[in-house]
Formats: sequence, C-alpha cells, structure tokens
Amino acid sequence: MLRRLAFCMMLLAGGVHAAPIDDALQQYDGGRYDAAAKQLAPLAEQGNAVAQEKLAVMYFYGRGVSEDEEKALQWARRSADQGNLDAMFFIGNMYVFGDKLPKSVQDPDQEAARWYFEAARKGHAEAEYGLGLLFLAGKGVVQDQEEAMRWIRSAADHGHPGARSFLGGAKAGH
Repeated sequence: MLRRLAFCMMLLAGGVHAAPIDDALQQYDGGRYDAAAKQLAPLAEQGNAVAQEKLAVMYFYGRGVSEDEEKALQWARRSADQGNLDAMFFIGNMYVFGDKLPKSVQDPDQEAARWYFEAARKGHAEAEYGLGLLFLAGKGVVQDQEEAMRWIRSAADHGHPGARSFLGGAKAGH
C-alpha cells in the first residue's frame, strides 16, 4: 500500500519521465522544430515510424532542418513501409503539393492517388477525402462521381470535417 502511494506521488510530482518520442512530439507540437529535429532524428534512425513520419514533414516544409523533398520522401517511405497511414497520406500530399517531387514521376496525380488509396483503404479519413476529390476531378484516376462520393462519405463517417462540410453542401445543392 505504501509503495503504491509513493509511486502515485512520484507520478504526480513528475518523477517518471515520458518516453523520448513523447518528448520529441511535444517539441514538435509546440513549434520548437530545432529541438524536435534533434530528438526525432535518432529515434527515426532506430526505426520509430512516428519519428520517421514527423521528420519527413519537417524536411518537406523545412522546419528545424533544411527543406529537402528527397529526404522527406525517404523518411516517409521508411515510415509507410512499417504501415504508418499518416506517412502514406503524406507521400500522396508530397506528390500533389511538392515542388520537385511531382516532376520526378510521369503522373504525380496518379502517384498521389496510389498512396492515398493505400491509407484510405485502411480507414485514414484525410486520405479517403483526398482520394474522393481526385475521383471527383478525374486526376490520377478515372473521373467517377459515384466512387468519389463513396470515399468522401467514408471520410465523413470517420469524422473528417471537410468531408462532412462537403456532404452538407452537396445535400443543400440538390
């Protein structure tokens, strides 16, 4: 009993430290990208998929590290290879919004659709919405309004605010 009480007191006093990834994510979320990069890099090297994905985002936008789309893609792929859905979605975004990366492939929209699909089929709401919009516009995929609405509805069901807004507007427009 006394040991349990002592342990609880230690927790309340902050005597137990958070995991290194938690510290790094706290730096990242707080916009302290230099500190986050220093903490994320070794974790990413050790194979932490979350650290790899965050480092990819940092390299893509040049936050705490120099902007480098190639390094961003390398880190995102390492993370995606471990099944990280956020990384898969981010790779799709890099093909849509990148400067150099879209020029490195014949059809960047098709590449984006492929990565969005990988994450969307496993329930990633942002990827579902992105894929739905690609089907709506016929970018990288065959234009198909029915398929577009299926993915957008799924994104809305998974809580995506943009998809919910889109569907609200789509219903009002009919």
